[in-house]
Amino acid sequence: MDLDIVAYKLEDDLWAFDYEPNDTIEELLCNGTEEVIDSYYYFSTGKDAVAGDRMRIYLSDKEPEDYDTYLTFQDSDDDGSTYMDEVMCAKVWLCNWLQGYFGYVPDEIWVRVDPVNDGLEAFNKRTKSAIQNFFSTTVFNKGK
Repeated sequence: MDLDIVAYKLEDDLWAFDYEPNDTIEELLCNGTEEVIDSYYYFSTGKDAVAGDRMRIYLSDKEPEDYDTYLTFQDSDDDGSTYMDEVMCAKVWLCNWLQGYFGYVPDEIWVRVDPVNDGLEAFNKRTKSAIQNFFSTTVFNKGK
C-alpha cells in the first residue's frame, strides 16, 4: 500500500499533513520525526526549513524502484510505533494514524521525500498555460 502526503512546517517547528480522503487535518509529525524531515529538507534544498515550507513524502510498505530511505520497525505501543531511519540512523515515531491507514504495523516502510518548490510549480503552470494559449491562437492552429 502506498501513501502520498504533503507535509508542511508549522510555526512551532513541527511538521503536519492533511489527508482529505480520511478527513485528516493537521496530523502532527513529531517525537523526533520532525527533526528527520528537517534533515531531509536541508539536504535536498541547502536551506533550513521555515514555517510554510512543504515536503512531499511518499510511503510504501513494498519496496519501490525509487526511494530515499527505508524505515525498520523497532517498537510499538498504544500511541504509535518507533522506526529506525536507516539512512539518517535516527529514530522516527509514527502515530497510530499510519497504522490505521496501512491496516497493520509494517516491518519496513520505504520513503521518498521531495521538497515542494511553490515558485517552480507556479512558473511551470504559467508557462504551460502560456504555451497552450500561444499555439491555440497562432498561425499553427489557423488551418484547422
